[in-house]
Amino acid sequence: MAIYDDSPYRKAAAKLPAHFASVPRKRRALLVAVFLTITIFLLFKLITPSQTLLFFLFSPDIAGPYGERSGAASSNQDFNNDILQFIDPLIGTTNGGHVFPGATLPYGMAKAVADVASPAENAAGFVSDDNPITGFSHMHDSGTGGQPSLGNFPLFVHPGCIDDDYTKCDFSLYDRPLNRVPGSVYASPGYFTVNITNGVRAEMTTTHHAVLYRFSFPGTEKLHFAKGVAPYSPLILIDLVDLMNSRSMGGIQVYPETGRIVGDGRYTPSFGAGHYHAFFCADFKGAKIRKTGTFVSSKATDEKQFLEGVGSGYQIPTGSAGAWIQFERPDSEEMKNSILARVGVSFISVDKACENAEREIEDWDFERVEKDAKEAWREKLDVVRVDASGTSEELQTTFWSGLYRTLLSPQNYTGENPLWNSTEPYFDSFYCIWDSFRAQHPLLTVIDPKAQTEMIRALIDIYRHEGKLPDCRMSFCKGYTQGGSNADVVIADAFVKGLITNIDWKTAYEAVLSDAEIEPENWGLSGRGNLVSWHDRGYIPWNDVDKNGTGPASRSISRGVEYAYNDFCISLLSRGLSESSLLFPSQAEFQEYRPNISTHTSLATDASKYHHRGANWRNYWNPSAKDLFRDRESLSPQAEDTPLEGQNASIPGYILQSPFVGFLQPRTLRGTFRYHPTRTCSPIQNQHSCYYDTSLDVYEGSPWLYSFFAPQSMSTLISLMGGADTFVKRLEYYHESGIAYMGNEQSFLTVFQFHYAGRPGLSSKWLRSYVPRMFNASVNGIPGNDDCAMGAFTTWGMGLGVFPVAGQDVYLIVPPFFHEVKVRAGIDLKSPSGPVSSDSKKAKWAIIRTVNFDVEMQGDGGGGTKPVYIQSAKLNGKRHTKNWITHEFFEKGGLLELVVGPDESKTWGTNPKDLPPSYYEDAKFWEEWERMDREKTERWKAEEDGSEVDEEY
Repeated sequence: MAIYDDSPYRKAAAKLPAHFASVPRKRRALLVAVFLTITIFLLFKLITPSQTLLFFLFSPDIAGPYGERSGAASSNQDFNNDILQFIDPLIGTTNGGHVFPGATLPYGMAKAVADVASPAENAAGFVSDDNPITGFSHMHDSGTGGQPSLGNFPLFVHPGCIDDDYTKCDFSLYDRPLNRVPGSVYASPGYFTVNITNGVRAEMTTTHHAVLYRFSFPGTEKLHFAKGVAPYSPLILIDLVDLMNSRSMGGIQVYPETGRIVGDGRYTPSFGAGHYHAFFCADFKGAKIRKTGTFVSSKATDEKQFLEGVGSGYQIPTGSAGAWIQFERPDSEEMKNSILARVGVSFISVDKACENAEREIEDWDFERVEKDAKEAWREKLDVVRVDASGTSEELQTTFWSGLYRTLLSPQNYTGENPLWNSTEPYFDSFYCIWDSFRAQHPLLTVIDPKAQTEMIRALIDIYRHEGKLPDCRMSFCKGYTQGGSNADVVIADAFVKGLITNIDWKTAYEAVLSDAEIEPENWGLSGRGNLVSWHDRGYIPWNDVDKNGTGPASRSISRGVEYAYNDFCISLLSRGLSESSLLFPSQAEFQEYRPNISTHTSLATDASKYHHRGANWRNYWNPSAKDLFRDRESLSPQAEDTPLEGQNASIPGYILQSPFVGFLQPRTLRGTFRYHPTRTCSPIQNQHSCYYDTSLDVYEGSPWLYSFFAPQSMSTLISLMGGADTFVKRLEYYHESGIAYMGNEQSFLTVFQFHYAGRPGLSSKWLRSYVPRMFNASVNGIPGNDDCAMGAFTTWGMGLGVFPVAGQDVYLIVPPFFHEVKVRAGIDLKSPSGPVSSDSKKAKWAIIRTVNFDVEMQGDGGGGTKPVYIQSAKLNGKRHTKNWITHEFFEKGGLLELVVGPDESKTWGTNPKDLPPSYYEDAKFWEEWERMDREKTERWKAEEDGSEVDEEY
């Protein structure tokens, strides 16, 4: 424990014996007890939410108490009515959530937080664990998988150096990490703070391109650490390292006269190929400069003020290299023992980074910047209003925090694109559209169509300049593809929901046709592969030989079902464009348009072609495939590790079979099926065998999961699975047997697919099974990488009372967790502010109201035990028997009233006419499809020369 001669608590303790010398011993003991009780009470009153009593009593390397935090959050006039009180950015900062909890704006480029040395967990910088803090950096991504992202140019702060020798301060990433003070972390929208055990409190807030840090010190003359005594003389360093330690080149300079530090570095993206260049500009305020210098690894000097060409590798094992500045004691009344650090960031140049900081934080006013950040969040979130009467604070926090996370990324880098000049918006950090197309982008279409429109325009502009729509993109680099070309779904989703203003639909259409028709050289980074087989055979053969491009020669099932859905969505876009008088008053104008795609003839022809390809998912359906699995409870330890394949005879009795037959399976060039274990890549069987470098035919999910993915043709799928009753049993079995993994977005839709079998009540049942059991308000309250989509899942299911079928104008209705939710409708995309009217009395609202709302209907662990099912519904006062609605409700506004009760209804949403649409119900279509499939299979078998060795099912 550090001891400080001028500590007011120490001085008070020293005087106690003199004051109490004449008091009788028993009474003295009583008075001491009373005094200590009052003192502890006052300490708790004085300590801010970012501190604890343990901080003062047991921290080994601290510099003493601080004053009251003066940020905007503590001065809200009516905090009880402030929606920000229900947002906890720390949710999802453990358990693989990889959520960014620091200070930022909606879609903000600047994202400041403390970075933590937590391997495999610190993708977003901070982790709620016990690992030490390595620095405070200014740009991050949120919710990603893969390697850590960004975290460039971290600051680190020492309150002083041992023996007043700057070389005895720790500089390198290996030496400098320090523990946080227990209980000192506090985060709210636009603000983050933590105390570290050298006595420094770090606070941070942001504008869009800049960060303002406030580093506070205890104000004592001497600091006692384990290694010795340090005079109070703060030293702040800036390191050129990033979270992934990926720098290949960089430079930095400190100006001794002004204290300004500028620098740059070249880094690699966390889940993609190539490199990016980043720049920063840091200024400081609050104390006079004593010394400046640079450091490489753990060696610092005050003789050299400039480093250039600093790579990473054997000469710099930790990657650390940077500049430092040491200050005199910051004892001015204005600064109150603190130093401000203003850091501007840019992807263009150092000058642009300095310009960003000077323009956005000219006044150096921490409270003003924090207040503006919070107001930006309030304004963005005000599009949703909730009557949460009777709902627990935990559920409200789960909902609002999920909505908040949805708005963290993609990040608005408009004006910071170094790759090309354009007047179009530019968004980055699409991590990854394979995840976000299912829930996040449809949610933005409802709550922030202006931003969603700009994101679509950015995607189209990427196509203009790079030739393909991205599937994943970060730091101006191409990310790895994981499945289909799902930007096609994002574009089609916007179109079918009427989000058409300000979008260049001719180029958008050309972009999606390019995905469908033209195979790129490397389809591991964008576009699709195996297109020759896809066009000719309607599936990706397990043993296909692709001579047109390169990419992961795997995932034939998961890629195939996604390609099919991508093509189906393109067919909707083709048909919609051909019929859109709003977009093209003169139909001849668009009919004469010829995209740069040789296969295009007309929109009508395209609509038919891609509709037919949308049925290709069925090429993978093997009606004879069985669900075989091991009885784990009866296995010996040796047998448990034995592969399932080929062991049926050698271990009789250990292999079981569920009653469900028929699954998606890989096919060979000859058209025959090849066996793939149905449960592989599920939580109960080899879950981690099908991630990015997998050689299997499914990606991050089992054949069980992918066998449900035919949202364009659910009536056909239900029929193939044995009818509605069997489908329901099968879907429930999927959720209750451990096969389902809610940590990946592909499982989201399976929660709600009971609607298609006329059992919408079961969707409510399973939603409440997962929320709040797996999606909740704890730091580990997300079951997997957030991807800014886990929050969208809770926003849809808990609050809006519907779930989208991405790419279609379909929302599946479920009872919300609240009495009433309002979503502002009628967004004017031409208005800078967005809403038609900021006046809540004039604004249009889409209102979802729960009739007979009961607080006991909150699901497992949510404050109640009663089930909740929709009994009947009214839409704008009229009886609504369909278990789904269209986007018109959110666009025009209205009232959806859901009467709920504890028993599943046998009438609401159960009749065939009330089910969501299936787009392949024409029996003749399937008869023709089956005939063609038989003919093609016979032809492929005849063409094979017999050299292929099939492992047929």
